[in-house]
Amino acid sequence: MTIRLKILALTTLLLLLFGVAVGVAVTLQERVNEEIGGITGYHLPILEAVAEIDVATFEYELILGRLLRGAARDPAHLVAARQRERDLMAGIRRNFASADDLLKRAIADQRNDLVDRLEFARIEGRLAFVRRQIEPFKNLGDRVLDTYEAGRIEEARVLLSEFSRFEEVFGPDIAAIRTGLARIAESSIAETYAQEQSLRLLTIGLFIVAAVIGLAMAAILASRIVAQLRGLVTSAVAVESGELVAAIPVTSKDEVGQLTRAFNHMVGELRSKEKIRDTFGKFVDPKIVAHLIGASGEDAAERRVVTIFFSDVKGFSSLSEQLTAQVIVNLLNRYFTTAADTIRAHHGVIDKYIGDAVMAFWAPPFVAGDAHAAQGCLAALAQQEAIAALRADLGNIVGLRRDVPEFRVRMGLATGEVVNGTIGSPTAKSYTVIGDVVNLAARLEGLNKLYGTDILVSEETYRLAQGAIEARELDTVAVAGKREPVRIYEVLAPAGRLDATLTAASARYGEGLALYRRRAFDDADRVFAQCETERPGDGPAGAMRARIRRLRDTPPATDWDGVWRLTEK
Repeated sequence: MTIRLKILALTTLLLLLFGVAVGVAVTLQERVNEEIGGITGYHLPILEAVAEIDVATFEYELILGRLLRGAARDPAHLVAARQRERDLMAGIRRNFASADDLLKRAIADQRNDLVDRLEFARIEGRLAFVRRQIEPFKNLGDRVLDTYEAGRIEEARVLLSEFSRFEEVFGPDIAAIRTGLARIAESSIAETYAQEQSLRLLTIGLFIVAAVIGLAMAAILASRIVAQLRGLVTSAVAVESGELVAAIPVTSKDEVGQLTRAFNHMVGELRSKEKIRDTFGKFVDPKIVAHLIGASGEDAAERRVVTIFFSDVKGFSSLSEQLTAQVIVNLLNRYFTTAADTIRAHHGVIDKYIGDAVMAFWAPPFVAGDAHAAQGCLAALAQQEAIAALRADLGNIVGLRRDVPEFRVRMGLATGEVVNGTIGSPTAKSYTVIGDVVNLAARLEGLNKLYGTDILVSEETYRLAQGAIEARELDTVAVAGKREPVRIYEVLAPAGRLDATLTAASARYGEGLALYRRRAFDDADRVFAQCETERPGDGPAGAMRARIRRLRDTPPATDWDGVWRLTEK
């Protein structure tokens, strides 16, 4: 059974349970509605009719009394009194008829319980007795009015006093009727309230029972599905961490089972790809292998802004003359391992090894956004730290205890737009980058010889990476083969890790550079000399002093822009 059918079956069961609960609640509510219908249909209308009879009989007597208060007969008042008496009597008869009809219906209505129907019967008897007194009551009123009309006012007053005998009828009997009706209404209201309370409790109880049953079944179904999914998640996490786990047992035929089979197939495919990566990753950067394996297989190239890296071992040719071939290979392998580890740790891609040189680049999709410049600079700094450790162990690597050769690596980085993609013939391809910025990075690596530095970067690289590194501007140059000048910067340390001495020397160098660009060569020379004093061996300061000496001998043209143009690579 699929998960959809399981959920549908569970939903249907829940709906049935709640349907039963609603059905019971509706049935009980009908009973409550019947009680309310009895109260609104019988109790209150009968009570209202009896109350109107009581009020009308009292008003009947009151009108006659007001008429007889005058000393002489008043024809106008007599006419009004007769009309009002007729209206009142008509209303009394209507109310008696209405009350009698309602009582008969209430006695016959099976919705009213036996006690209420017996009480209605007793009230019907009392109301019939009161009703029989209405005609004598009316006749006495007519006699009073006739006597008053004949001018016998005193006799009419004597007749009016005879209404006192009706007080025993209309007073206690009507009061008893109203009390009985009120008692029935109170009993019905109390019974209705009790039923409503029971209905509320029963509804809540049915809801709780239905909810518990439904939730229990849902929990059982969910726990089974979740247990299977957790197994898949655990295996997926293991795969994500690089552990290609064994196949997961398929325990169901639903979508989770299908997913498990698909997952097992995926793991098998990943094992195949991992084997390919392990094989070709020794010859091509693993990031490129992964990218190409996941690609459609078609050659693709696009323009992107990337950061290019070049490095070269200082004086490697002379170094190799001092060492045997095997020692040179061991040294280069040790160095290339250090370079590869730091570059890959910072999401870079090694493009190629050229003798003792390394070319690498940072580009999407391997680095997100504009972080490629910062990652490239940090990778270069990390390489220099690792090379310092390698240099400390160089004697053991080359097998020399004395006269250990110097091992220093120069690095250049440039950022700009390149063509990035798969290039080559159908039988031999390379995933690489092509563009002027590649040449610029190579030239910057070579410029380290001129300035006595280890890491030089272009202005665009510095602009994107300045939040992650400490650097100082060295110069504005036009490298060999390019007419457009570029500002160059020396990368000194990761952000926040520059010592006080180097911080002061960098600031001092900036002062000297500003003076140099304003053609204040003598002042600039003094400042660069202070740089060498504060930081002995400051290569850029020494290079600038040597250049100033040349400019003193051969002053630049009046339109000199401060750019140093190089003719050699």
